Amino acid sequence: MADEISEAVQIIRVTFDGIEVAMKVGSGGMNTIKDLCLFLKGMLDYEKSMGKTSMRKLLMKGGDLQVLQFQESDLKKVKKMAKKYGILYSELPKIHKDSGMVEIVIHSEAVPRANLIIQKLGTGSLTSIEDYMKNSEQTDLGELLKFFEKQKSGNAQTPSEEAADRAVDGLIEKVGMYAVEKENVNIDDVKEKFSIGETQAKEVLGKLTSMGAVESGESENTYKAVMDKDAFSNRIQGYKQLADRISAIQSYSNPSLMDITISKTLIAEENDRAVKTRVPGTWGANVRYLWINKENVLDIHGGKTMLTFLDREKEYKLYDEQNRVTEIKKGEELYKNHYDPVEMNLRQRAEQQKKAEEKQRIQQKLKAASEKKLAESSQRKGR
Repeated sequence: MADEISEAVQIIRVTFDGIEVAMKVGSGGMNTIKDLCLFLKGMLDYEKSMGKTSMRKLLMKGGDLQVLQFQESDLKKVKKMAKKYGILYSELPKIHKDSGMVEIVIHSEAVPRANLIIQKLGTGSLTSIEDYMKNSEQTDLGELLKFFEKQKSGNAQTPSEEAADRAVDGLIEKVGMYAVEKENVNIDDVKEKFSIGETQAKEVLGKLTSMGAVESGESENTYKAVMDKDAFSNRIQGYKQLADRISAIQSYSNPSLMDITISKTLIAEENDRAVKTRVPGTWGANVRYLWINKENVLDIHGGKTMLTFLDREKEYKLYDEQNRVTEIKKGEELYKNHYDPVEMNLRQRAEQQKKAEEKQRIQQKLKAASEKKLAESSQRKGR
């Protein structure tokens, strides 16, 4: 009888940034679960600091994760094959530079494709995230958790502590479009459609209610759209333009902000939210990189140069090539030692040019809409 009864496994549910994840308490016990929670939270914060969301997307698929380990020399090959095979992954920070190994986290659904990568490389190993945590040397795990804690030190709102708010704003727009198209939605619809937790779903629908896009339905946790698609789109654009104007006004009126220009030749890496730029005057073993939020960047000089700013009082994290925080410097020190002063009215001219281009774009759009309406009217009269 005992042979027919599998070992009982306790399931606990943990919430990370609004994402609920089910975890199995296996032979490693609660200590392993505790370490895993610290590890996952650390990875989420680490990726946030660079504007990345891979670990968040993996957790949205569920907590069934695997760790793929391989030679550092094969990293480019693995990234290329992962893209080819459609494998979502999150790269772990490299704590020991001389280990020669790299680790990435993937979801278990990608295991067959990951095994194909191992087969093509002729080397590598795959293990569950629970076994990875359980079998890790305590000193190595401790160093990794210390590394994550260090990333949080200092007030470095690198790409994404600000980007987290923008991600919520982007979610509001997506949920709003979904709601006005469907006309009637409930909490469960939104949770399933956008892979978010109940708390976040309620928060987003609450903001849409405040915007006048939806209203509470007849039954609990249901919502009815009170705008059509065009009206909601116009409302969203209005909010965005207002936010841009407020941001620009704050930038002009804030004496602690110092404009800097950065040649695009200094860009080492970028994603949809931020750019990683080499700090001028650093190179070789002492090279340092600064992540800059794209929302704070204006393209000038024909798109060859970025105009942005540093806050003299803010502490900025500087990274090495592996995206590890190596030091923290105040904006004033960075500005003084690494960046050239910018002509005082350069930003004003750049903003004026941006506004002129936006005005021209809107006028062209209105003209096209007017011509289309006129043509449709002529067609109706000719019938």
